[in-house]
Amino acid sequence: MDVIFDKNAAKDSEVEKTVLEFFDTVDSLERTRNVPVYIFQDGVKKSYYVRCVITGKTMSRVVSLDARLNPESGETFRDNREILQTHNTFLRMKADANNEREFSDLIAEYNTSYLPEKPLKIWGGQHRSRAIIDAYAEKKVSRYHGFRVYLCLSKEQRTELALISNTSIAVSNDLFDRQLEETYMGPHLRRWCTKVGLLKQGEDFPDVGSHSEKITTQAARSFVVNYFKGKQTGEQIKDAELDKNVYEPYLCQTGIFIDEEYRQLTEKMGGKIWTDKGLQEAAKAYAGLHKAQYNAIKKSKSNFKVFRMKAMVPSVLTAWSYVAGLLQAHEKRLSVHLTVPPPPKGVPDPLNAEEMAIFRYYQDVDTYRGLGTRAIMKDRQRMAQVFLARSLDAEATLDKKLLNQAVNQFAALRFFAKGYTTN
Repeated sequence: MDVIFDKNAAKDSEVEKTVLEFFDTVDSLERTRNVPVYIFQDGVKKSYYVRCVITGKTMSRVVSLDARLNPESGETFRDNREILQTHNTFLRMKADANNEREFSDLIAEYNTSYLPEKPLKIWGGQHRSRAIIDAYAEKKVSRYHGFRVYLCLSKEQRTELALISNTSIAVSNDLFDRQLEETYMGPHLRRWCTKVGLLKQGEDFPDVGSHSEKITTQAARSFVVNYFKGKQTGEQIKDAELDKNVYEPYLCQTGIFIDEEYRQLTEKMGGKIWTDKGLQEAAKAYAGLHKAQYNAIKKSKSNFKVFRMKAMVPSVLTAWSYVAGLLQAHEKRLSVHLTVPPPPKGVPDPLNAEEMAIFRYYQDVDTYRGLGTRAIMKDRQRMAQVFLARSLDAEATLDKKLLNQAVNQFAALRFFAKGYTTN
């Protein structure tokens, strides 16, 4: 096999010898086809490397994910992050590897001074490497993957390589949601949000919802799904029975796959979903509630994000939307629900966020963080009961009395739903 130094790489006999040793040790497409290999040299730290392609089968035998900054010390410290096996990004990589995707630009060091049985130490692309190795172990998938293999590194060069290669895997679920929505569902949800006032003109869903003050893809999907879930339920319930049931607002799943409830709904309704007048009216009313809440807190002494964005909290959003759908067949109460509730006496905001934050039911654990704060089902159910209670009276406010009554009602309904026991 011929090795050729690139015009920008200074010739070095030790490097040439190590490159030949690498190709003799590790199977590659270049070795199989006996093609010339070029040796390159980094312009900053003058590190040498070669480009090659290696199969998943070979990787499973020669790759180590425990790359060390100081191989001579004998310490087991490794510079790479731990594999985030439950992270959505990694799960997507595994799915792609299992489906025979070929990855590129994996960054490795050929080093036999430690773990010589696995001479290829991964510095960049450890999650992709793990996905490839797992795909071979589990399904015998073995495709060619592109590498940059560094050789004869000094400690300084190795440290630099670690720094530039160890990029973060932390792609947010919000970004995944946005990308999948646009790719597989099209721009309809985003355009609908703009039309009803949940997004500004030219605005997109955030890629990290926790850093933003606008509706996320997950929240928008959840609003749509809950409206139709509530509507379907409300059509089967008489006026007198509305407050005698425990309702279960739904929170769409987030991450690498599109939520199944949302997918089925959009497939069933098609384009009609985005022109549904009831849904549009509800969304515009909700956008008005959010705006009123946001502006009221913005001008208050308690100008905290958690209070400003109270309407966007998953338990609040899903419950409000579900009740909006539930009351479609009950016009009198619907008209109340779609109006912004007047703030309680002495409180700046319609949702009374501070009172909700300190709310505790006597059965709640000490660590309970307040009403309409968490996304769990119990909080979503409680908030549905709160909005139902408010819809009984156009003058009603979300004061402490109403909150207590609603949660007491929910607790009683859930208790009796369990039935009597002989114990």
